[in-house]
Amino acid sequence: MAVYSTPFTLHHNKLCLQNHPIVALNLHHHRRFSTITKCVNSSKPNHTTSICVPEHELMLMNVATVLHSLDLTNPDQCVQSYALILRNCRKLHNLQLGLQLHGHMIVTGVDLCEFLGSQLLEFYCKLGTVDDTRKLFDEMSERNVFSWTSVIGLYSELGDYEEVISLFYMMIDQGVRPDHFVFPKVFKACAQLRDYKSGKDVYDYMTSIGFEGNNSVKRAFLDMFLKCGRMDIARRLFEQMDSVDVVMCNMMVSGYVSKRDFERALRYVDQMRLKGVMPDRVTYNTILSGLAQVGRFKEAAKYFSKMDGFGELEPNIVSWTALITGNMQNGSPSRALNIFRKMINRGIKPNSTTISSVISVCTSLCLERLGKEIHGYCIKTEELDSNLVVNNALIDFYSKSQNVNNGARKNFNKIQHKDLVSWNSILAAYATKGCRDDVIKLLYEMELQGFLPDVITWNGLITGFTQYGDGKTALEFFAKMCQLGVSPNTTSISGILTACAQSKNLKMGKEIHNYTIRNGIEMATGVGSALIAMYSGCDDLEASHAVFNGLLTKDVVMWNSLIAASGKSGFGVGALDLLREMKLNNAQPDSVTMISVLTACSKLAALRQGREIHQYIIRHGLDSSNFVCNALIDMYGRCGAIYKSRQVFDLSVGQRRDIVSWNVMIAAYGMHGFGTEALKLFKYMTVDEGTRPNHVTFTNLLSACSHSGLITEGRDLFDLMKQEYALEPDMEQYACMVDLMARSGQLSETLEFIEKMPFEANAAIWGSLLGACRIHLNLEMAEHAARFLFELEPESSGNYILLANIYSSLGRWEDASRIRCLMKERGVTKSPGCSWIEVGRKVYSFVVGDTSHPFMDQISAKMQSLYTKIKEKGYVPDTKFVLQNMEEAEKEMILCGHSEKLALAFGLISTSGSSLRIIKNLRVCGDCHSAMKYISAVEKREIIMRDNYRFHHFVDGVCSCGDYW
Repeated sequence: MAVYSTPFTLHHNKLCLQNHPIVALNLHHHRRFSTITKCVNSSKPNHTTSICVPEHELMLMNVATVLHSLDLTNPDQCVQSYALILRNCRKLHNLQLGLQLHGHMIVTGVDLCEFLGSQLLEFYCKLGTVDDTRKLFDEMSERNVFSWTSVIGLYSELGDYEEVISLFYMMIDQGVRPDHFVFPKVFKACAQLRDYKSGKDVYDYMTSIGFEGNNSVKRAFLDMFLKCGRMDIARRLFEQMDSVDVVMCNMMVSGYVSKRDFERALRYVDQMRLKGVMPDRVTYNTILSGLAQVGRFKEAAKYFSKMDGFGELEPNIVSWTALITGNMQNGSPSRALNIFRKMINRGIKPNSTTISSVISVCTSLCLERLGKEIHGYCIKTEELDSNLVVNNALIDFYSKSQNVNNGARKNFNKIQHKDLVSWNSILAAYATKGCRDDVIKLLYEMELQGFLPDVITWNGLITGFTQYGDGKTALEFFAKMCQLGVSPNTTSISGILTACAQSKNLKMGKEIHNYTIRNGIEMATGVGSALIAMYSGCDDLEASHAVFNGLLTKDVVMWNSLIAASGKSGFGVGALDLLREMKLNNAQPDSVTMISVLTACSKLAALRQGREIHQYIIRHGLDSSNFVCNALIDMYGRCGAIYKSRQVFDLSVGQRRDIVSWNVMIAAYGMHGFGTEALKLFKYMTVDEGTRPNHVTFTNLLSACSHSGLITEGRDLFDLMKQEYALEPDMEQYACMVDLMARSGQLSETLEFIEKMPFEANAAIWGSLLGACRIHLNLEMAEHAARFLFELEPESSGNYILLANIYSSLGRWEDASRIRCLMKERGVTKSPGCSWIEVGRKVYSFVVGDTSHPFMDQISAKMQSLYTKIKEKGYVPDTKFVLQNMEEAEKEMILCGHSEKLALAFGLISTSGSSLRIIKNLRVCGDCHSAMKYISAVEKREIIMRDNYRFHHFVDGVCSCGDYW
C-alpha cells in the first residue's frame, strides 16, 4: 500500500466553498454516524457556517485546511470528513489525492473501521488500482457486503471472471450474504466462462437461502443458463416466473435463434403479447439476424417488412446491417451490396459494423473502385475514419486488391491504437505477397509494441505464403510457431499440409498426419481434406485414396477433396468416375463438386460430359453461384466451344458478372487466338459496364495480344495499366510482354526490355524468350536464356528439350546430344507426348509411338489413307521436326506416330460429321499442324486442338492461329 506523509497541497481550484472546506454530500446511513448532520453543520465559529457548492463541479478545495482542523478526539467527525473527501476523489478520479488521504489516515492512526474501510476500498475499485485494492481488501479486519460487492465488481469489469467466482465462494465461506448487486456479477462470470457447474452451484445456493432476486438477478441467471447451452433449464425457469419483462423475453428468443430453432423463437414472440409484453425492435432484429445468418433471406425479408409497417419499430441500422452481413456470410455479396445501396437511399447512416461488412463485400467481389469510394466516405466521417474495426477491414481490402504498400500499410500506419487484429491483418497481407523480409521486420516491431503473436498470427502467415505459392517459407514459420510453444489448431494443420504439398515435402506431411492421429484430431474439420490434397500434391494419389477410404464418415467435403486431388494429379477420368460413385453413395454434389469436375472436363476437353454436368447444375439450381458459372465459362472455353462460353457469360451470369467472369471470358478468347474479340470485351467491360480491371485482367489481355500478334495493342495496354488504373505491372504482365515482343521477332528489343525490368527476371521470362528463339532459330540468345533457366529450373525438362531442338534444327547434332546427356546426368526426364480425345462418353488417350491400342490396326490404316490423300493435295512431311540424325523415311515414320495424329485417326474412324476435339500435353509440332490443316480439308471435318499453349481451329485447310503460334 502506498503511504504518503508529505503535506497536502491544493489539487483543484474550481471550487466554491465559502466557509466549510468539505462538500456536504449524503452518506450511506450507518449506525456509527448518527451525528453526521451535526458534524457537517458544526457551530464552531472559526470554520462552520453554510456550504454552497455547485453540483456540476463537485470539487475539493483547501483539503489541507480541513485535515489540519480535524478534531482527532472526535472519531465520528474524522471518519465523516475522510469519507466525504474520498467520495469526491472518486468522482473526480483523483488517484493521487486519494492516495495521500490514505497516507494521512495511517500517519494519524485513524481506525480503519468497517464503514471507512468500505469507502476507501470503493475509491480504489472505482479508480481501477487492482494491486492496492486487493492489498487493502485482504488486510481489512471487517468486510461487509459493500466491500465484497466493490472488489467483485472490479474483477468483473477487468474480465477476470475466475477471480469473481473465487471471491464469491470466499464471501459465502465467511458468512456474508450476497445481495442483488453481487449475484448478477457472479452469474455473468459463469456465463462468460461457460462454467455451467459453478453457475448451477450459485443458483442452487441462491434458492437455498430463499433469495428470489429482482429482475436484474433473473436476467443474469437466465443469461448464464442460455450461454452455457442449457435451454431446458432456462425455459423452465422463465415459464415459472410470475412477471417477465421484454429483456427476459428477448433473451429467450435470442437463445432459440442461436440454436437455429426459429419455430420456438417465434412461439416466444407470440407468448410475449399474451404476457402483456410488447415485442420491441430488439426482438425483431434478433430473429431477422438469425434468419439472415443461415441464409433464410425470404423469411428475413418478411420480418424486415413487418418492422417497416410499424412506425416506432421501423428498421434501424442494426436491421439493415443484419441483412448485409447475412448475405455476405452466405455467399451473396452482390445482394449484400444492393441492400447497402437501398439503405443509403433511405437515409440510414451506416455504422462501423455496416461499413466493415460492405468493405468485405468489395474485397470478395474485387470492387476496388467502390471500396475506395467507401474509404473516402469514412475519411469524411471522423468516427468511421478512426474506427479500429473499419481500418482493419480496409487493411484486408487493400491487401487483397494487390495494394499492400500504398493501401494496406498506409491504413495500418495511421491506426493510433492498434490491436492484435491490426497486426495480424498486415502480416497476412505481406505474407500473401510473399514478402518474407517485411514479415520478419513487422513481427519484431509487433513484439516491441507489446503484442505477442498468437495462433491466428501464425495461421495468417502460413496461409498467406501458401496462397503465394511459397510452401517452403510457410514451413519455416510453422517451425518458428512450434518453437515458441504455440499449439497448432486445425487451421494451422490444414495450412501446413498445403505447404507440404507445394514444397513436395512428403516426410513433413507424414509427420503432420501422425500428429493428427496421436492427438485424435477430427478429420471432418478440414484436416482430412487437406491430407488428401497433401498426398496427391506429393504425387502419392494412392495415399490420398487410403486416407479417404479410412474415413468413418465421407461427407461431401471429403468427396470434393478426392475429386479435386484426382483432377489435379492428371487423373481427370478418375475424377469423373468419382462423381458417379459419389452419387451412388447418396452424397449430394454441391457447387464445389461441380467446379472440380468442370475443371477435370476442361483438362480432358471432355465437352460432352461437361454439357451433361451443365444440365445437372441447371436441374439442381447450382447455377446461381458465380463460381460455378465462371467454371462453366472456363470449361466451354477450354473444350473449344467458345460460343458456349459467351452464351453462359451473357445469359447465365448476366448482371451478376464479377471481375472473375470478365477475366475468364477474356482468357477464353485469348486461348483461341481471338485477340480482337478480347479487346472488344475489355472495352465493353470498362466503358459500358464501368468495371475496373485488375492485374489478372491485364495478364489475360496481354496473353491474348501475344497469341494474335497484336504488338501495338499489347504495348498500349501495358502503358494503360499504369497510367489509367495505377496498377504497377507484376512479373506476370512483364512475362506476357516478353512473350509478345519476342514471338514477333523483336529479340534484341526484348532482351533490352528484360534488363530494364524493376526486378530480376524469373523462369517464366527466360522461358518465353527461349520459346521465341526456337521459332526464330536465334541460337546465341537461346543459349543466353538457357543458362538462366538451367539455374532457376534445373529439373524442368522443357528447357533442355527446347535448346536441344534448336541445336537439332540447325544440324548441330553433337550439341543436341550433349544437352540430352546433361539431362541424364541431372536426372531430368522428358514427359512423353500424350493426346486425348472424347468419343461418346469416354475419353481415350494416346502416347507417341504407342502401338498397344486395341484399334491400332484400324488407326494405322486410316493414317495411311490420310497420308495418301493429303499428299495429293500438296502436303509434304516436315522431317526437320524429327530431332534425331536418321534417314528421311525413318523420320517420316516417326512423324506418323505422333500422339495427336493417332488421336485424330481414332476420332475419324469412330465418329462421323461432328467436330473433333483433341488436347495434347505438349506444344503441337509444325508437321502435325500442317497435316491437321490438310486433313480438315480432305475429310470436311472441323478439328479443334488444344496444346499446352493455345487453341487451333482447323477448318477447310486453314487454322485460326494464322500460323502464328
